[in-house]
Amino acid sequence: MADKMTKKELEQPDEFHTIGWHALQYLSEHREKFYLGAAAVLLIIILAGAWYFYRLNYENKAQSLYSSAYAAYSSQGSPEEERRGGYLKAVQIYEELVKEYPSSHAATLSFYNMGNLYSNIDDTEKAITAYKTFLKRSGNNDILTALAYHGLGYCYEEIEDYDNALKSFEDSNKRLQGTRFEYINYANIARIYERMGRQKDALEFYRKAAGNTKDPLAEMLIKRKIAALAQ
Repeated sequence: MADKMTKKELEQPDEFHTIGWHALQYLSEHREKFYLGAAAVLLIIILAGAWYFYRLNYENKAQSLYSSAYAAYSSQGSPEEERRGGYLKAVQIYEELVKEYPSSHAATLSFYNMGNLYSNIDDTEKAITAYKTFLKRSGNNDILTALAYHGLGYCYEEIEDYDNALKSFEDSNKRLQGTRFEYINYANIARIYERMGRQKDALEFYRKAAGNTKDPLAEMLIKRKIAALAQ
């Protein structure tokens, strides 16, 4: 059986009430500090909420422009002149987007798309700038990072900067191991080595390309190239 409380214990103040009393006494003595602390917490909550809604609105506006740019060229017909007009219009919108909303996620993606579009309209220097800007802002493991290096490699090849072309294709290939793009990068690396006069290295990578492709036509063309270099 539990021990009964003594009269002395009953006369002693309850521990919960004692703590509560001391807390109230403390708050009474430090009223100003309490109010300032509560005001600071409230201000932080208000500012955090305001920032959240500001960023949400900011990203939504950027996304709206991004969608407009994409629509400008994604629905274009086949005539070359019509496609080029769509590309130019899209680039103009992307340029506006990155200027007005530079820190948005849509701005980062815009630089990748501008690289592709500038490359399509043969403005290689601007394509290189756009791809490099995207690569500075993107994550290393993003599939678009690998594709940006891929596009950059073609741009450097276009201006006969073979050292940078080779490095770009190699950087792309590091991120595309085990994908269908792997054999394409092997073939690209082989082609650059061939243009640099490094036939032995070219032959090695053409063989790697042939061993990774599942496209019969591509495999046939690569094997012809291997046969020609092996003579």
